[in-house]
Amino acid sequence: MVKVPKGYRSRDVEDRRGSGGGGGFRFPGRRGGSGGGGLGGGLGGGGGLGGGGGLGGGGLGGSLGAGAPRAGRRGCGGGMGLVLLIGLGLLFLMCSGSGDGGLMGDLATGPAPQAQPADSPVLNDTEDLVNFVLDDVQDFWVDEFDRAGQTYPRAKLVLFDRNVSTGGCGNATSQVGPFYCPADSKAYIDLQFMLVLQQKLGAEGDFSQAYILAHEIGHHVQNVVGTNEAVRDRQSQASSSAERNEWSVRMELQADCLAGMWARQANQKGLLDAGDLNEGVRAAEAVGDDAITGSSHQENFTHGTSAQRVRWFSQGFETGEYGSCDTFQQSYNNL
Repeated sequence: MVKVPKGYRSRDVEDRRGSGGGGGFRFPGRRGGSGGGGLGGGLGGGGGLGGGGGLGGGGLGGSLGAGAPRAGRRGCGGGMGLVLLIGLGLLFLMCSGSGDGGLMGDLATGPAPQAQPADSPVLNDTEDLVNFVLDDVQDFWVDEFDRAGQTYPRAKLVLFDRNVSTGGCGNATSQVGPFYCPADSKAYIDLQFMLVLQQKLGAEGDFSQAYILAHEIGHHVQNVVGTNEAVRDRQSQASSSAERNEWSVRMELQADCLAGMWARQANQKGLLDAGDLNEGVRAAEAVGDDAITGSSHQENFTHGTSAQRVRWFSQGFETGEYGSCDTFQQSYNNL
């Protein structure tokens, strides 16, 4: 990306590094807060940002449309960093209905990335980038909502190290990686995770970091319009863990597509350098379930294959249209 101003800071960032916190991790119940709505009410014509009729009708529609988006959705929140928790059965039993997988074991093999001092140039540059990208991503969604006659409620980003307490999603450790908590409308990230992204997963470059943050803010958009709660409703009605996982994959791929939408406008604004898009694609490939687990058993996937993640990120980048990010209307096998 273009050079970020040194010391750039966003008003939407909470820096809790050095403050410590609790251990373990949990997510709240599916209806821990304001209820109501479904894919029809959130993404369809009932009261969200879509046009059409939800799961059985027009779905997302062609663009952001009429109706008031409802903030404060509760339940298990999606997050790219949650692929780092496939080995923690409790989390996936609560959030996606699956306790299978072994990602933690995969990432634990080989030497661990060397932790950087808090004042290291590497982390300082990453902090500047994260602050800058957060503002640009959220300014993009402010404009998108405004064109639909709606107001976008900005998310907060919490920087932490070691562990952190959330406002409704329990406590998390750095091993979680970046995640979004729908209960408090905040994204959480330990900047040291970027070293894991680069050294363990092979996703180099600053735009790979920008992609991750844009993905997490995509989950915030889903939370605002009701997708998060609607998916949890459908998961609660699912007859198998494989079906529950399919709903999780659909939501994750849509967040990838929403990240691609932002990347398109960032490119149009001249924020991207040559090669940045390839960095985003490599990051999407790196966090595919098949790439991380080495497994081809898609019934256990919760975030999508590398090919699927690349496809939907590219879809958002190529079209820039909210309606093109409809991962809920088509057959699961065609995602």
